[in-house]
Order: sequence, then structure tokens, then C-alpha cells
Amino acid sequence: MATPRYQLVDNTTALGYHLVSNCVRRAWLCGYDKRTRKDYSHRKCWLVERMFALARCFAVEIDAYAVMSNHFHLVVHYDPTACEDWSPEEVAARWVDAFPPSERGAVAEDRKPEVRELMMGDPKRLEKARQTLGSLSSFMKHLKQPIAWRANKEDGCKGHFFEQRFYSGALLNEEAVIAAMAYVDLNPVRARLARRLAECQHASISTRLLENSPAALADYLRPLASGLTRNRKREVAHIDRPPRLGMTLAAYIERLEAVLEASTDREAMWIAKMTSLAKRQRAYGSKSLLQQWMADRGLRRRELPLPA
Repeated sequence: MATPRYQLVDNTTALGYHLVSNCVRRAWLCGYDKRTRKDYSHRKCWLVERMFALARCFAVEIDAYAVMSNHFHLVVHYDPTACEDWSPEEVAARWVDAFPPSERGAVAEDRKPEVRELMMGDPKRLEKARQTLGSLSSFMKHLKQPIAWRANKEDGCKGHFFEQRFYSGALLNEEAVIAAMAYVDLNPVRARLARRLAECQHASISTRLLENSPAALADYLRPLASGLTRNRKREVAHIDRPPRLGMTLAAYIERLEAVLEASTDREAMWIAKMTSLAKRQRAYGSKSLLQQWMADRGLRRRELPLPA
């Protein structure tokens, strides 16, 4: 029996998570299908656009992503209590941005103020929106559902596009988060879709490489999209607090390059950490953190600590 989601996701503490969702039967529904000789690679862009749009509205931050031909990976930072501090105006604004009104299949920008006002006058609807925007499961649901509908319409079929349950592994410390990010960013290389970082497409490393100005390289790793802090005037993610991760972008890129080369014992250690992410544990971290995490949930010991 699968572990209940409430035991996999901490509902009181902000934490990192490695999320994975597969296409049904691991079918190549987002890439080139050799059997049917059809190319569905354009759907990868659908997923990337959708995840960035939603991440700016939900209580999550995207640290890394990789969209493959039959599954996708996300590394997110999720704060389950953040939505409690949002004002009614902020909840309504986020909701309308995430689920804008439409007319004939196009977003009706002129109707957004009206919808926000209607929400402000309906406390029950507003509270339901707050809970949805503050839920990691709802984020994944609303990320995948429109992609499935759009793909099914394109294929002229019905039924599931993604497997119903997504995998989530809690990342209990910064070391686990960085290891998960590296694991995700190097997914195209492991799948032999790329040989170098610059060749990785539909993955967060390609986005980060575009930021390689001297200032960006010297700055610490920051989320690619954030719903935890927003600048409403520009309607973009805006980070106005110290970074969570203590590694600069330059150091992170150097680490990935070194892992690809696997030239030193230090890189061999990081390869071991990344390999541990493939075990699909319920949580990752040091031995002491794992013991506390499992004790808090009454779970039996099954997770292995990240290699020291």
C-alpha cells in the first residue's frame, strides 16, 4: 500500500521536495514515439510554461525541473503555511492569475478585475481558493490536468495522460536539495539526449545558463519562479529575502560540469548522492534527520542517509 500523502508532505514546515510524474504506461507522449513515428516534443514546452505560471501563484518555488519524453521531474520548495498570511486581495489576485477568465478559448484580461471583486464578496469561495493555492497536491493537479486535456484533444482521444499518483520525496537539508537539483538537471545527459549542459533542453539548467552574467554567477542559487514572494506591480517572482541555498550559480554549474567529468573523489561522492535519488525514497538527508522525520510520522526505517 502506498504511503498516504499527508505522511509524505509536511503540513506545518517549509521543506524541499523532489517530485516526479510519469505518463501512463511510461508511454512517450511528450517526445518522439518510434513506434508511431509521431513527435510530441512540443508538449514539453506546454509543461514548462504551465509550471512557471502556476508557481508564481501557489505556495511553491521551483528550484529545478526536467521534462523528459515520458515523465517530468521537479525540485520545489513548498511552504504549507504561507497562504495563511495572504490578504483576501492577494488570494483573489493569485487565483485570477492562475485561473484567468476566458472567452472563446482566450484569456479575457478585461474581466479579471470583475472576477477578483466577485471573489472578494464570497468568503467561502475565497477560503477554498486559499486552501487550493496553499496545497502542493493541488499544484500538481492543476499543472497536469490542462496538459492532459490539451494532449487528448490533439490526439482525439479520452482517458488518463499521466499516472494518477505522483512521487514525492522530502529533501530534509540543503545537501539533499542540491543533490536533487543536480540529479534533475543532468537527467537529459543520463537519457543520452545531451552530452553537455549547454545541450540540455526543457531542463532548468538551460534556463540557469542564460543567467550567466557576472552578477548572476556570483549570486547564490535562487528559485526560477516563486509564489512565496511576489512583486504585484510587475507580476513576476521577486525575492526580497536571503537565499535558501548557500551555493552560487557559478559553483553549481562547476559542480555539474565536474560530475559529468567525474574527475575527482569529491565528484564521485556527489555522484553517489545523486544516485541515491534514484531509489525513490520517501525522504532524503542525514541519518539524524531521517530518524526524526520517520519518528514524527510513526514510519518504519526504510530510508538510507545520503552518502557522507
